[in-house]
Amino acid sequence: MHSKLKSRIADLERGVRRLPPEVSDQSPAPMIAGWLAGWGIVRRENESLAETTARAMGITNRELRAQLELRAARSRP
Repeated sequence: MHSKLKSRIADLERGVRRLPPEVSDQSPAPMIAGWLAGWGIVRRENESLAETTARAMGITNRELRAQLELRAARSRP
């Protein structure tokens, strides 16, 4: 029974890896803005979400962009 359970779990894990990533047709921007607002960081007038995010992180817009580019490069196969 134990080996059958381990085999079944392995099968399920392989199946999960084959599923395509979920793609939403909605922008994640309102969700991110909501998280930031929940932490007390509210978008200023004429401020982009990226600028608000950088301000919340205590970094410049340029530093945020560099971090995002670095993470995107690491995620490529």
